[in-house]
Amino acid sequence: MQDFQGIGPSKNRHSRHASVLIRTTVAFGAIALVFGNIEWGGLKAAFAQMNGWVFLEVLAIYMFSQVLLAVRWLILVRALGIELKLAPAVQLHFIGLFYNNVMPSSIGGDFLRAWYVSKHTEKRVEAALSVFVDRAVGLLGILLMALVSYFFLFKGLGYQKSVGEDASELSKSGLIIKMALIGAAVLACVALAILLNSPLRKWGKRAWNAIRQKAVILAKRGRDVACVYWRRPLVLVAMLGLTVLLQSATIWSFWLLGQDLGIQASLRYYFVIFPGMWVVGALPISIAGMGVLEGGIALLFAELAKVPLAQGTCLSLCQRFIWLISSVPGGIVYLMGCQVPRTFSFDEGQGQG
Repeated sequence: MQDFQGIGPSKNRHSRHASVLIRTTVAFGAIALVFGNIEWGGLKAAFAQMNGWVFLEVLAIYMFSQVLLAVRWLILVRALGIELKLAPAVQLHFIGLFYNNVMPSSIGGDFLRAWYVSKHTEKRVEAALSVFVDRAVGLLGILLMALVSYFFLFKGLGYQKSVGEDASELSKSGLIIKMALIGAAVLACVALAILLNSPLRKWGKRAWNAIRQKAVILAKRGRDVACVYWRRPLVLVAMLGLTVLLQSATIWSFWLLGQDLGIQASLRYYFVIFPGMWVVGALPISIAGMGVLEGGIALLFAELAKVPLAQGTCLSLCQRFIWLISSVPGGIVYLMGCQVPRTFSFDEGQGQG
């Protein structure tokens, strides 16, 4: 299990720190662009219109869906003959949620969950692989929802008529151009610094070699995953169906919240915009997709459904608040040390595989 022992100090510490720094810069840059192009009066009015009970209902639906997603992972684990109990599965799922949504760390919640679940069983590799299968099933389900929604619910139906835009088309296009220029400038500065600085060039070479090695490991892992679940296709299909059902319930709840905020956009826009932006948010370009998700959701609602930019931003911020609140149980579990079996010793766990 050497692949999952690398949570502590390692040779790639500098590259991990650089990754965190770049993604943090992108996050704060995107946040600055979002709030720098919004009418604060409209945002305040949108929040003032929100019913707190509706927000709590959406929060409850989201948290319940996360518990069921933990059950989805548990089913995938048990399909491998691993007797993991429900309570540890839910606890580890929320720890992963906490690291993905709250912690500005180079260690993804999935890697942390894989490392911890391997301490609950002798089948360590299989248990760790189940985490990445779970992630793949989740992303595939979201991607399928976005594609199906676009081709069957949205394409060819035309854009919704304007209901009073908060910004002109020119300002929206200018915002997109600004985001592209800032991103290009950041990449150019990083590339120039690497080219002009000998230590940075060496670091860049080491980082590239590390990426290539990890790519090989990922390829092998993907082959292992295919072999493990090859004889259990019905399990994967059932879990994919559960994913679509749970994510649909979550999107429907955000539609209810949008209605409460006065957003006059049909449900089909939510089924296109939210899954698409969730896939983008899963990419390691920002800390927890911060700023990128908020700006993307607000802009897409403004462009496609002609929703005022302030209302779209309010909805995207509500989603962020719901994610953060739902991640709190994971932080509590982590602080209490409930993520590993009582009999496990970290000293004994080092070097085992």
